Amino acid sequence: MTFLIDGYNLMYAAGLASRGMPAPQFDRARSRFLDWLADGAKGRAAVLRVVFDALLAPSPSLEALHRGVRVRFAFRQTADDLIEQLVAVEQKPAAVTVVSNDGRVREAGRRAECLLATCEEFIDWLIHPENHPEPGAPRAPEDKPVPAVSDEDMNEWLNAFNTPKPKR
Repeated sequence: MTFLIDGYNLMYAAGLASRGMPAPQFDRARSRFLDWLADGAKGRAAVLRVVFDALLAPSPSLEALHRGVRVRFAFRQTADDLIEQLVAVEQKPAAVTVVSNDGRVREAGRRAECLLATCEEFIDWLIHPENHPEPGAPRAPEDKPVPAVSDEDMNEWLNAFNTPKPKR
């Protein structure tokens, strides 16, 4: 499974950065965020692709690897713009889960027929994979069995609930 992650959206949702951070502190927070993703993905059959906004970048950069996490900066555009472009040309959209809480990004993923996960679902899975299904994966039916109802039982219930109570 490939996870296409709206980088800053997930970084803020995970509480690893705040809007008022000075640039050097923000850069360190982004590196820690990428380390956290790499540590969480270790030993899993998952490809993590993170896209960050780069509206003011002075020059384009190629996709880079950060400890196995694929990182791309959206040169002179938002991550939303680039994610929309990436999912629109995706050859196997059913193998991609778009991770974001942003409505525009989620809608682009839905239109492209990708799977979707909120930031919270992804964080839960990354931290406690044994308690959470893979984000975007179809949910298994509930463990509670649904007993079969015989025709005789159904008729008895219908009669019981459709018969008015006697007046006192």
